[in-house]
Amino acid sequence: MPKEHVAEMLKNVVSGPMSESEIVFLRDIQAFIDFAIRNGLSFQATMTFLSHDWNEYAKYGFDFETVMEKGFYPKVSGFSETDADSVGEPE
Repeated sequence: MPKEHVAEMLKNVVSGPMSESEIVFLRDIQAFIDFAIRNGLSFQATMTFLSHDWNEYAKYGFDFETVMEKGFYPKVSGFSETDADSVGEPE
């Protein structure tokens, strides 16, 4: 996609601050990626896990509240609360 199309698309995105729920979701994604790297998961396995969540949000135009009202439970939920004490250190 040409860069000018990307820039135009981004200009049309709804602006405003993220909700607390959206921030928690993004932190869970960060934590899952760290978990995947630390534990030697493959790129394919990591992306498969993440795409499950992203595809659901994309299906509803990234309307976080609508997706959650549909009863969706992201696979990355809770990863930001995971630490070595709960899963152990990688070998």
